[in-house]
Amino acid sequence: MTGAEVARSLEGAWRLFRNRPDGLTLLDRSVDGFWRSFTALLFVIPIDAISLLALSRIAVQPPFGQAILERLPTLAIDWIAFPIILALMAKPLGVTKTYVSYVVARNWAAPLSWIIVTIPILLQGAGFLGGQLAIIATIVSLIVAVRYHYLILRIALGVTVEVAVALVVVDLVVSFMIVAMTGG
Repeated sequence: MTGAEVARSLEGAWRLFRNRPDGLTLLDRSVDGFWRSFTALLFVIPIDAISLLALSRIAVQPPFGQAILERLPTLAIDWIAFPIILALMAKPLGVTKTYVSYVVARNWAAPLSWIIVTIPILLQGAGFLGGQLAIIATIVSLIVAVRYHYLILRIALGVTVEVAVALVVVDLVVSFMIVAMTGG
């Protein structure tokens, strides 16, 4: 994977964030591009590590190295769980032709989503946000990230509003279940 492909893919993800369907044209939605899009996880790991460092300043956490090692399996399982579930549901939902586009878009959107959700944690860890303001900022960032996922579902899968909302809910429930089961 080249730096140009990474930059193009992140630009495509950024356009999707801004509800611009032309962002899909910047993503490699071939079979090879599908598999390479999973390397976007390598961009998420350092962002997640930064959020864990910030959390260690505001909450009781295990030592950083231990926290990262405990978090990585959860992150990896969560990264692939929903795409597998969606693959199983693709035919009944009528999205077999757009499935690859969705997964590629979702994967490249993940670093941007992680940044969005990490900002309030960083601000709180640095002492710029306290208590209730940090909670409000976190809720707002989560809403923005969920809306982003909704847009990706609508644009990349081409599904109705109702199906996109249902899939967002399924993804959230699966993520919460994974975190609960792994302790991550």
